[in-house]
Amino acid sequence: VWSCVFSPDGKLLAAGLGNGNIGIYDTATWTRIEVFQGHQQAVTSLAYSPSSQKLLSGSNDKTARLWDSETGSTDLILEGHSYDVKAVAFSPTGQQVATASNDKSVRLWDARTGASVFILAHSADIVTSIAYSPAGNTIASTGFDETIRIFDTLTGLLVMESCKGGEWITCLTYSLDGWRIATGSSGGRLQLWEAAVTTLECGRKWAAHTSDIASVTFSPDERWIASSSLDRTVKLWDSRSGLLVSSFVSHTALVSCVRFSPNGSHIASASKDKTLRLWEVNSSSLGLDSYELPDQQLCATYSPDGRQLIAGSQRRPMRQLDADSGDVDYIFPDHMHDTHCIAFSPDGLQLAIGGGGEEVTLWSVISRSASFVLSGHEFPVDSVAFSPCSRWLASGGMDGTVRLWDTRSGAGHILIGLRGFVQSVAFSPDGRWIASACNFEKLQLWDVATGKLKADKKIDIGRLGENSVAYKPGCLQVASCHGDGTIRLWD
Repeated sequence: VWSCVFSPDGKLLAAGLGNGNIGIYDTATWTRIEVFQGHQQAVTSLAYSPSSQKLLSGSNDKTARLWDSETGSTDLILEGHSYDVKAVAFSPTGQQVATASNDKSVRLWDARTGASVFILAHSADIVTSIAYSPAGNTIASTGFDETIRIFDTLTGLLVMESCKGGEWITCLTYSLDGWRIATGSSGGRLQLWEAAVTTLECGRKWAAHTSDIASVTFSPDERWIASSSLDRTVKLWDSRSGLLVSSFVSHTALVSCVRFSPNGSHIASASKDKTLRLWEVNSSSLGLDSYELPDQQLCATYSPDGRQLIAGSQRRPMRQLDADSGDVDYIFPDHMHDTHCIAFSPDGLQLAIGGGGEEVTLWSVISRSASFVLSGHEFPVDSVAFSPCSRWLASGGMDGTVRLWDTRSGAGHILIGLRGFVQSVAFSPDGRWIASACNFEKLQLWDVATGKLKADKKIDIGRLGENSVAYKPGCLQVASCHGDGTIRLWD
């Protein structure tokens, strides 16, 4: 994912991809609703019109495109650059757009006709970033010549420029009041500039990242600055003091773009690790929670035919996704959240759902309703598993019990003999045995027919950490995975 941008009305999130496509997401559900196709190479930059009705994209195919954001049709193709288009911007009036390229030029275009208005004489070096002032009467550009230049958008003339900063300036953005400009550099430094009437005054400068800064943006209330870098991190800063508020390290490759949502509640980050991530800003604690689209997932399972994926999270309802496209096909009722574990029955007709509510829900896939709500556990349920015939369901919980349920009647009974939180349960391929793992260094084996404990194995791994068990398909070997980083195979 090379670029991303929220629409001004907050309803859409666009993501530019390396294959030339643009994915459009509905921010109400975080589902992908459209794919715009047209560019032949990576989409490096995106900008919405102030009305949210148009989307501007720049690409390594040397062109920029203006799209109808509702239909996905291409209204205009802006051609003229001789190298990759690296940055695009919409004027606040929506009547003009700007593009910057590795051909060392900035071009201004009429957004209605696509006619070239000005070619701005930036410098003899590559232009990396452009931004319109909030009033729209000027546009700032910067690049490898270490200088910020500000041009009049009505005349195309240079209004002012900064002194050289000693490092390549890789990105810039205006504050919403137009009085400050934030820049990021190749040395990993952020700098604030006072954009006065006739001069650019150097402001606070600080070391922000360990490598090149790829993107920088102000929050809508100008309280925060978010930055992303080749060092694979996204960081949130206090825009007045320059103090670090939070740092996020979930990406595994350079983070090429970072943007605030219009209401400031989310930060979107696009990375070369092929992910688009959303960070939820928690203003009360000044911390952030992160989750990949569509949500922060605690558990997930495939349907037996592999065509569907069911994902559960702590704060949002469960979702059913198309396993090929990732599109959300169904959102479960609102009360079905705080989901710790999910299992599909082998016949594909039922789901077992356990979570923080101390109950297990048997869910009919066909009717999309609960067949049974199984009560008995006294603490959250962390593991569920169906027997191969789909008749029986095993559940394990933090109350230290494994329970066996009849999926036809909902009747259940407890398996006695455990101590500690049950973290994982699994049926043997022949359905005769249940294996369980708990946090107190125990692996146990149960006879399904009698409910009696048949084997109790202590493992010297320490009490801390997660433990999990699974049967090898087609045989009676059990694999166990432990918090000390080991995997063991048992007969």
